[in-house]
Amino acid sequence: MSLRVKLAIIALLAAMSAVLAYPREDQLFAAIGLKDTVMKVRQGLDLQGGAQLVFQADLNGVEAAQRSSAIQSLIAVINKRANFGGTSEIVVQQQGSDKVSVSLPGVKDVDEAISRIGKTANLTFVEINAADGTQTPTGIDGKDIDSATADYDPQKLQPVVRLKLKSGDATKRFGEMTTKLSQTGNLLLAVLDDQPTFGPARTEAINDGIAILSGNMDIAEARKIAEEITAGALPVPVTLVEQRSVGPTLGQESVSRSLVAGLIGLITVALFMIAYYRLAGVLAVLALTFYTTLTLAIYKLSGFVPGYTIVLTLAGIAGFILSIGMAVDANILTFERLKEELRAGKSFRMATETAFDRSWTSIRDSNVSTLITCVILFVTSGSTPIIRGFAVTLGLGVLISMFTAIVVTRSLMRVVIRAPWARNPKFYGLKIAQPTKAEEAQV
Repeated sequence: MSLRVKLAIIALLAAMSAVLAYPREDQLFAAIGLKDTVMKVRQGLDLQGGAQLVFQADLNGVEAAQRSSAIQSLIAVINKRANFGGTSEIVVQQQGSDKVSVSLPGVKDVDEAISRIGKTANLTFVEINAADGTQTPTGIDGKDIDSATADYDPQKLQPVVRLKLKSGDATKRFGEMTTKLSQTGNLLLAVLDDQPTFGPARTEAINDGIAILSGNMDIAEARKIAEEITAGALPVPVTLVEQRSVGPTLGQESVSRSLVAGLIGLITVALFMIAYYRLAGVLAVLALTFYTTLTLAIYKLSGFVPGYTIVLTLAGIAGFILSIGMAVDANILTFERLKEELRAGKSFRMATETAFDRSWTSIRDSNVSTLITCVILFVTSGSTPIIRGFAVTLGLGVLISMFTAIVVTRSLMRVVIRAPWARNPKFYGLKIAQPTKAEEAQV
């Protein structure tokens, strides 16, 4: 890819991210005719408050030795339902011996959240006799489902729910059951929480473990049903026993102070980079500004992906700020290497290319080790979404910082050093002789 194309892509991304990161981007959209387009960075319970629900589990039908595992299974299912993507700062934890509390930051429709979390979501398949209408259980239910996703059928022009059965025995039994139905002409009915939801309908033999459930529903309903089926049925019945609003554990003043402190830190780092690395420092600050706006834009855009919205708490903000430090560290490694190459007498073009090439391995290895840590934190913190949020913001920040430190800064350096005035060693904090005309010709 040519330098001109890279610069065009960088400029386009910079402009788009700047517009999206702008605090009142809706005004900009309204100016070009796009109304009611509001995006914002979602905040966690500690920053904006929300609601807290407490459910009591009915453990009467569970043996005493199995009650602890039943509660843990209940927490896992509720966590999947309330926090389908795993990145929202929703906290689900045990309270006492038979209660589970759910903290929902910034929730608007509490009744919908209660219905979503407390719903049994028990899926079963029933065979309907085509002659007399009698119903016979097939023995296949939600436990045999590996995943469910909302989809769209282009032939029927309607949303559907696509089921993927678990491989092995579940797929085999489902294939045998549908083969039998196709031969007898009987119908298949999908029942969700004792309510006929899909069917009854005729079916062909399905041996690949993929089933399509269609009915009178929109895409939002299809997505909701798919998430409920994927999360699984509640292992025990639950009852809502407490519901209350929660104010932000941090006051607005504390949040404002944190933002001011972060801004002061950014300005201090920028001044240090410019004072120590001069012209290269200016380019690094430009890349850092691009990094910040692009990250904020991604935070806002994540709100359009249900279940995968990035929600910021203080832990998430910490991950974001830490990734900024790593972005600066990558530039420092490169610029120190640039100084060494210039002291060795190389031309600016050769020194720049060598500095970025040789610093890349160190930058790559350090960032990859950080990304591995983020993956481990994300995978092992299923019951602690705050830690997951930290892992997501840090991991995302590291990926973006690698792009800005290597691609953006390098492209800007390649453009700048083409100008004769920019090849003065003093502009990079060096006190060495000016390059000769022969060296200038090599650039």
